[in-house]
Amino acid sequence: MKVETNGIVIERLQEKDIEMVRQWRNSDFVRRHMNYREYITPEMQQKWFHSVDNFNNFYFILTYKGLKTGLGNIKDVDWEKRTGEAGVFIAEKQFLSSFLPVVGALTLSELVFKIFKLERIYSQIRADNKRAIRFNSLFGYKRVPGEEGKESQLHYLDAESFFKATRKFFLLINTLGFKTGNLTITLEPHDNLTDFGVRMEQLIRDSDMRFDISRQEDSVIFRERR
Repeated sequence: MKVETNGIVIERLQEKDIEMVRQWRNSDFVRRHMNYREYITPEMQQKWFHSVDNFNNFYFILTYKGLKTGLGNIKDVDWEKRTGEAGVFIAEKQFLSSFLPVVGALTLSELVFKIFKLERIYSQIRADNKRAIRFNSLFGYKRVPGEEGKESQLHYLDAESFFKATRKFFLLINTLGFKTGNLTITLEPHDNLTDFGVRMEQLIRDSDMRFDISRQEDSVIFRERR
């Protein structure tokens, strides 16, 4: 699955990309901000990938101007409670202080609330990761009561808080060179190797958004109708 909007592309993680992600994840630059800081072996990475390659976990490679820059996720989705856990990290240092992390998080959150229709998402953040705490608060995240004093703290976000807090970001995107709107979702052949493609297509069709649907070879393309 590939999602294009806000001037970036996010693509569903495939097995061919997991070694690149492992290298990112093991770098000091990324690892020091993570709850899990142990070295990840190729065998561990392979086992992890097979445990999350399903319809309850969504991992996406973020691409900007043709460069793969980081990883975003919506994991442990509970479809009955309409909840999940979100996260994103930028692996390229030159983009860390840019607007790209904001755009990546906006794109993932739009997918969560507009297509997945989750009611609440959570984020686990280390108490010493002040940058991430400030970043998440800009999106409307609040700390879950009772998490004070913990080394790793749980924060939550609902749709109303997200759209209220991020209205200003969508106004800024165009001026910073990121094109807003025109959401395009492409379901690719590998998505149909399991029931992922069928279930994702149903979510898209059941959303409140309107799409024009076309086919290109073995892919199904949903383009937001304006």
